[in-house]
Amino acid sequence: MGRCAFLLAAGICLFGALIHFVAPLLGPDWYAFLQAPPKVVASAQAGGLLAPAGALVIGLLMLVCALYGLAGAGYLRWLPFAQMVQGTVAAVCLLRGLLVLPYLYKFPDRLLAFDVVASVVWFAAGLGFLVGILRSARHPGLADAAGASDAQARGA
Repeated sequence: MGRCAFLLAAGICLFGALIHFVAPLLGPDWYAFLQAPPKVVASAQAGGLLAPAGALVIGLLMLVCALYGLAGAGYLRWLPFAQMVQGTVAAVCLLRGLLVLPYLYKFPDRLLAFDVVASVVWFAAGLGFLVGILRSARHPGLADAAGASDAQARGA
C-alpha cells in the first residue's frame, strides 16, 4: 500500500512537471488554462522570459517531488533528506489541495472546474506521500525490499 501510494504521488508530480515543461511550447493560451497569474500570461503573450522561466522552475520542483516519490516507492536507491523532503512535499500538497475550501465557501462563483479538480489531484498527491510515509515508518525495510525484488526480477 505504501509503495502504491508513493507511486501515485510520483505520477501526479511527474504529470504536473510535464504540463509545466510543455507550457512554453503551447503558448499563452496554455498558461491561461493553467490559471497562471495575469502577469505570467502577459509575459507569454509578449514573448518575455517570466513565463517560460517560471514554468521551468515549477516543472523542476515538481520533477524533484516525483523523484522523491519514486525513492519512497523503492525505485531510487537514495536521495538526501528523503524523509524530511517527503514530509514537506506531503504537507505542501495537502495544503494546496485544501486551498480551494475557503474559496468554495466565500467565492463559489469565481471558481472554475479546473480549480476544484487541481485541488483534488494535489490533495491526492499529498495523501499519497502521507500514506507512503506512514506505511514505510511502520515497515522500514518495505520500500528497500520492494525495490530490490524489482531489480532482481528485471535481471539487474
